[in-house]
Amino acid sequence: MPGHDATSVNIHLRTTQRTGEIRAGVSGIYRCGSPWLCPVCAPGKAHTRAERVQKVANATFARGGRAALVVLTASHSRQMTLMDIKTIVQGASSATRKGRAWVKACKDNVILGVIVGQEVTFSVIHGWHYHQHLSVMVDGPADGETQANVHNRALKAGEWIAEAYAEKVRAKGGKVSDRHGWHVRVAIDAKDASDYTAKGSMAWEISGGYKDITKAETSITPWGIAVAASDGNTAMLARWREYVETMPGTRSCVVSPALAKKLEIAASPADDETGEQVLHDADEIVGRVDAPIWKKWIRHGLAATFLSRVEHGGQEGFQAAVDRTESDAEPLELEYQRLRASRAMEWRLEHERKALALQQDQAAARAERDTTLARAWATDRLRRHSEAHGTGNRIGMVIVEAAAAFPNSRRLTPAELYKAKLPHAALPSQCGSA
Repeated sequence: MPGHDATSVNIHLRTTQRTGEIRAGVSGIYRCGSPWLCPVCAPGKAHTRAERVQKVANATFARGGRAALVVLTASHSRQMTLMDIKTIVQGASSATRKGRAWVKACKDNVILGVIVGQEVTFSVIHGWHYHQHLSVMVDGPADGETQANVHNRALKAGEWIAEAYAEKVRAKGGKVSDRHGWHVRVAIDAKDASDYTAKGSMAWEISGGYKDITKAETSITPWGIAVAASDGNTAMLARWREYVETMPGTRSCVVSPALAKKLEIAASPADDETGEQVLHDADEIVGRVDAPIWKKWIRHGLAATFLSRVEHGGQEGFQAAVDRTESDAEPLELEYQRLRASRAMEWRLEHERKALALQQDQAAARAERDTTLARAWATDRLRRHSEAHGTGNRIGMVIVEAAAAFPNSRRLTPAELYKAKLPHAALPSQCGSA
């Protein structure tokens, strides 16, 4: 989106040094930086995480090491919240990699370190599915050790983590299927290790493609939930809100200082989910787009189309690219504004309906309360007159008095007051005419 107080955004053309390709870019904008909630920022964050894992995998394989790839999950149901299942899996996974047993496992299998990737999907049948992808890096061969033995060490390291994890989950009262709760294999190469671990980074494929569905036909990614919620699905809106409350701040694909030191590479910087202002680019500005127009193009997914047209037409074709993109945006904006007005009207009518219903409920509650008070007041007045003679006339008078004293109450009936005064007596005929 346009930067704070920006009246326009700047469009640049730059030449890629490696390929010589001309690419269009934009500055004077603001990126939110969220890897979990933003479909614009998420792919960039996913690539950054993949690059981290790739560097670790490259360094590990360069010294003859291998990576065990482990997926950890736990049994879950529709009744469990995302926080519930995340707490179980994340807690057990973290606990597995602590303590004396873990130190011994690292020594026995020469484990250099572990990188953890996070992934979340939702099943309409089984509910939230939070799981972790682990790359367990083991060192290269010692003197006289074969690559086959390194491969076996990696497999044993992965299996040890999976089995210890299952014990931790069960100790906390959770359930892990021995068949589906975890899976272990050894990476084919460094790229395999990187893709496997970072692939869960907010449902973006490492190639840059967006996934809205998963292998399971009944499961969708958080982006799919967001799309369904924006289309008016109230159940998916509730799921999206739950996701928003749970996942931001979750770190993924972190390279620890200890692992980085062993491999002689840089450790991961802190995952920054704060926004950044992208100010003026060093490249020459070929044109500017007014901020409201840019927002409109972003809203309808036309910004990339516009930049492609600028790449094709250059500075000479800049205005033509603006005009064509505006022409594409016009019908989309008209429909957007129509739907927005329609939804606003629906919201207003629904709000008014609920407000009226609330007023009616409150009025009914007040009437019931006042009727109870009026009945008690009228009954007390009647009981002050012990003589039976003239009871019917007296009841009629008290009903009128009660109506005046409690104007919001329901009008009392002779029957209910007579029974309150003389519950075992027969109702005199004159009560009916009172």
